[in-house]
Amino acid sequence: MQLDVSDVAFHQRLGRLVEKLDDKQFWHALIDLLRRVVHFDNWVVIIFWPNGKPQLIAEIQARTPNDELFKGYLNSVYLLDPFYQFSLGAISPGVYCLDEVAPDHFRETEYFRRYFSVNVLEDEVQLLAPLPSGGTLSVSLGSERRFSSTEIGTLCLYGAWLLPLMCHALSAQTDVLPPPVSSAAGSDRRLHFEQALRKRSNAPLTNREIEVALMILAGHSTKNMARLLGVSPATAKVHRRNLYKKLDISSQSTLFLLIMDEEPDAG
Repeated sequence: MQLDVSDVAFHQRLGRLVEKLDDKQFWHALIDLLRRVVHFDNWVVIIFWPNGKPQLIAEIQARTPNDELFKGYLNSVYLLDPFYQFSLGAISPGVYCLDEVAPDHFRETEYFRRYFSVNVLEDEVQLLAPLPSGGTLSVSLGSERRFSSTEIGTLCLYGAWLLPLMCHALSAQTDVLPPPVSSAAGSDRRLHFEQALRKRSNAPLTNREIEVALMILAGHSTKNMARLLGVSPATAKVHRRNLYKKLDISSQSTLFLLIMDEEPDAG
């Protein structure tokens, strides 16, 4: 869609957005503005916390029977979300595409098939803003088709002034607090995944094999795993083969189901 800042309707929507800066309805006004320039089918606003579960800030009003899937995401499955993993690094405020942050084989994972393709659909773009409290504010837009380069460009143009407004609006919400450091919920979830793997293993798993398991679940290819681990592709294959042998499995999909079977909140 073509942006025309002389459009009266555009300035009216912008005015409504600024008017609601100190109101929880800001997020719905934001989505209304974005819908005029970019096509998307679903949206959610959350905060990614490095030491806890994502915190829901605002979401689409008409949820479907996929509610349970989304609850499962907020409870545990978020650990496999490429945007969550990306948010844990040192990132700059900006607009990020799925293909920009996801592992090379992400679309071949069970996470993509069982959660993403049902709840987010085909493609996703997020406006991400690191917070002083240590979390990352995320406005996620999901679509049943790929976002075009024109749409991405428009979002980047809007993002230059939307991201500061988003952070200002969030600061006005008194119910947004980081999780207690002592709870370390995020670390506990990762530990639970590790314990689930060790419990199902026929022999002790090494820390490296646990690391490889999580990379496989996230959608990293053998070549990508080797690069991240600083080993050769042949060595990465050996780690994967040993992992599968100890767990008596033969595929990434079985590995995913094994962990989900042990996860009480996955739905």
